[in-house]
Amino acid sequence: MCGIWGFVGRSTAVDVANAWDGLCALTDRGPDDWGYYTDAHGKVNAEPPADAGTVDVFLGNRRLSILDLSAAGNQPMSTADGRYWIVYNGEIYNYRELRETLRDRGYEFRSDCDTEVVLKAAVEFGSDCVERFRGMFAFAVWDSVESELLLARDRLGIKPLYYTDDGDRIAFASEVTSLLDSGVVDRRLDPLGVETFLALGSIPSPQTIVDGVVSLPPATTLHYDATTGETDRERYWAPEFGEEDETSAEAIRSTLAEAVRLRLRSDVPVGAFLSGGLDSSTVVALMRAADDADGNDSDADNDRIRTFSVGFEEPAYSEAEDAAVVAETLGTHHEETTVTPEDVAANLDDIVASMDQPTIDGVNTYFVSQAAADAGLRVAMSGLGSDELFYGYHTFSFVPRLARAGWVAGHLPASVRSAAARALDRIDATLPNRPVSEVADILRSDAHFGAAYLAVRGLFTERQRTTLLEHAPETDLAVRIEADVTGTLAAAPDGEAVSHAELRWYMHNQLLRDTDAMSMTHSLEVRVPFLDADLVDRVAGTGGSAKAIDEKGLLKRAVASDVPDAVLKREKTGFTFPFADWLREDLAGVVDEALVRDRLERTLLDPEAVWEVRQAYEAGDVHWSRLWSLVVLSLWVGTHIHSE
Repeated sequence: MCGIWGFVGRSTAVDVANAWDGLCALTDRGPDDWGYYTDAHGKVNAEPPADAGTVDVFLGNRRLSILDLSAAGNQPMSTADGRYWIVYNGEIYNYRELRETLRDRGYEFRSDCDTEVVLKAAVEFGSDCVERFRGMFAFAVWDSVESELLLARDRLGIKPLYYTDDGDRIAFASEVTSLLDSGVVDRRLDPLGVETFLALGSIPSPQTIVDGVVSLPPATTLHYDATTGETDRERYWAPEFGEEDETSAEAIRSTLAEAVRLRLRSDVPVGAFLSGGLDSSTVVALMRAADDADGNDSDADNDRIRTFSVGFEEPAYSEAEDAAVVAETLGTHHEETTVTPEDVAANLDDIVASMDQPTIDGVNTYFVSQAAADAGLRVAMSGLGSDELFYGYHTFSFVPRLARAGWVAGHLPASVRSAAARALDRIDATLPNRPVSEVADILRSDAHFGAAYLAVRGLFTERQRTTLLEHAPETDLAVRIEADVTGTLAAAPDGEAVSHAELRWYMHNQLLRDTDAMSMTHSLEVRVPFLDADLVDRVAGTGGSAKAIDEKGLLKRAVASDVPDAVLKREKTGFTFPFADWLREDLAGVVDEALVRDRLERTLLDPEAVWEVRQAYEAGDVHWSRLWSLVVLSLWVGTHIHSE
């Protein structure tokens, strides 16, 4: 697990000192070792002198040692002849099996880490190597003979990779903010990024909030030819949703158990986040089963799995009691962290600094990751990804209904739909916390599924975004979502379409990005077995009728003998911080500071419109997430764009 920073120039060069600044910005991602390669100096493990000058190629790495803790696993890593160089962030869990395949083809290995396997697989198979990897990754391989760069990202986008490309040079990094710190891009907001943040509470890939910076999409490779400046981006995978009505629960359990077992491969201890819900309880139960199968004495205190949860003093929000019961049943060494509004206020500067891009989520991951790291762990498992695959959200019932209603309304004359939408806009203020404007957006749009998805999952509606932004860019997120989903599925607004949208738009852009950023600020690697490539293919290939029988019924049947009965019978409750109360009371001072006029004017937002949102929140007419999004955006811009 690492942070990477790189530059390849065709007719421009990068100052080594600036590249070094970008690499140092990733220190939390890799506190154990570092190094960089340049075409002028080779590999260097020393701070560059002030007069290091410029280079055409720079590949840098900060290492968090997880596999093969020796120096043999350090990066950048090269082939024996010095032709190919790699910087890599991630874990390939089937690296041992791939290493044997490569040995059979004549390759020799000097380390026991997955980095060397990724490098030599890239040499042997080219960009097709990514289809053999079972894990999470973002890497760059430089061919110094052909002057070609290969960038690649895992199927679901678990590990991040950002780049900027103007034809004369390409620069890439694990974080948007490290590109800013290197000076290769200007600290300038992208208005479209701001607008989509207001729509979703996160910025959808490949956009970012910084002008000129692109997020490499999931399941994508990028080739850059430094001789011609040409770039070729290709998607190598997409979930294939099947029509099989029945999938063996035993097959699901077997694949998931193997995914957990593979993710226990580590040269440091592996813990887990445990909320007490089905997903995290399943992961911990299967960790315990794998431990027992290996013959470990899990009853011995030193060998017990370490689990961590976040709780609150407000019992209506806290899942700590449920987590404690599951931990006791499964015999883990459990630690609970109680988070107060004072904790959030005290850590808010670091939380915002840790946000690679602004987001309304991630605070919970910040604190549970902090607890795991403070306990000495470097790796933790998470149950993230289950809801998107096994129909665990309310979106699976609401979105198809709204989409069908939109399809019916779409047969009305355009003038009638437009008049109805305007009427709904006019009465929106009289029906607080009701989806009036959302319905208006559905009436306006010909992208019925996309508009329905935004109505349920979105933040501010189109009209509200236009009011908040002083100069709103022209965009249609509903059309983008519709095109993305129907490019893989039939146009029917069913559960499979929702699953695809949740994987691509919500999980990837928000949950995974936030988990990565907030865990890595504590130098903690988070592994997500529900997003194992084989498991995703198996579950996606199961027809929606088998997954829609009851709430996550397919998963419950698969792990019925593993998790406690109380977990199987418990109704799903969404985890959230008590921001609804805190922003009005304990964190009111934070809101005051964030929403002062001179700060808001730097965000592209209209200060008067922002204050109307705050007043509506105080009156109980606006959900807390809308106010929080404006607070986060203001603080993020002040920290990363207009820092002094």
